[in-house]
Amino acid sequence: MISKVIMPKLGETMEEGEIIQWLKREGDRVKEGEPLLEIATDKANMEVEALSSGFLREIVAPAGEIVPVTKAIAYIADSMQEEISQEAEASEKPAQKKVPEKPLIQPPIKASPLAKKLARDYGIDLSTVKGSGPGGRVLKEDVIKLAEEKEAVAEKAVSLSRIEKVMVQRMEKSKREIPHFYLTVEVDFSKSQALRDDLLKEFEEREKVRVSYTDLLIKSCGRALSKFPRVNSTFEAGSITSHSEFNVGLAVATPKGLIVPVIKDVDKKNLFQIAKKREELVKKANEDRLSLGELEGAAFTLSNLGMFGIKTFIAIINPPQASLLATGEIKERPVAIDNRIEIRPTMEMTLSCDHRVMDGYLGAKFLQEIKQGLERPSLLLIEIASLRSQ
Repeated sequence: MISKVIMPKLGETMEEGEIIQWLKREGDRVKEGEPLLEIATDKANMEVEALSSGFLREIVAPAGEIVPVTKAIAYIADSMQEEISQEAEASEKPAQKKVPEKPLIQPPIKASPLAKKLARDYGIDLSTVKGSGPGGRVLKEDVIKLAEEKEAVAEKAVSLSRIEKVMVQRMEKSKREIPHFYLTVEVDFSKSQALRDDLLKEFEEREKVRVSYTDLLIKSCGRALSKFPRVNSTFEAGSITSHSEFNVGLAVATPKGLIVPVIKDVDKKNLFQIAKKREELVKKANEDRLSLGELEGAAFTLSNLGMFGIKTFIAIINPPQASLLATGEIKERPVAIDNRIEIRPTMEMTLSCDHRVMDGYLGAKFLQEIKQGLERPSLLLIEIASLRSQ
């Protein structure tokens, strides 16, 4: 019996996958549930398990090939002698393009002996060189010029990783299709700063984790999403889907590109639970060990560049999500308080919104809720009190 191995659809947005490597060779015995190959999806590298046992009869798509989902990439058979039907092979293999026959006699190319030698040395086809000599004769200068141009192009060309290619496609699609609008507020971080300092003094040693300002932002975003469920939505195929879980994606820069792992059920987690999960996911992202489940499930993303001294920035929404919060550095600035000037730690944050899902009023109310959570973080003390009672 012959069974197909197809490119699996491992995520909602996955349309194709790149085969990184086959973990079995043709002729190897394969057991059901055994890792068969590794593929790169639009979010992470994943191992694919065999769905049946037998022999790896034929590999249709070799390593390095990009294959649409549900397309056959190999066949598993009960024995290596079992034949694969021609119909099955023909339906999976792309039709070969007919190559036009070259004329038997090629017209001679006018070129100086030195130009011919240089063309051989540089590996240049003389027919591609535009001659500047009498009657279009190719001179050595023409060959050298073309060789320098090709070298300059080669130096400028940079190969993109699979993750970078997907990011390019998604960001182009986002800016082309999503009607963005942006809202910016300034946040007084003095009370959140004081709360964090208190938590570090009392709980850091016990909880074995260091709460960061990013954790405060994540928690405040989760609380705001639970109060405005409409914001916790995605837009796909012309319809809006509201999600019952309040998850926050965190943009993480890695050596292979930007990754957005997801912290689940942020509204139910306390700050230390959020901090531990953030540390775990960031570590996994940098080591390229994130599972697909750790990259899906968010309708909202937080991108924090404050650690790089960025005051403010405007970010592009990650489709199919409908909003993204971009935050800058926390810096002491003069602020007017009750008709007097005080120096307060402040931060600017900008909410990018999809106008198909929310209007300016809803976006403003949601952003104000995040701001309120950071300027009045006393509600978090209820969760910290539960730690004291444990």
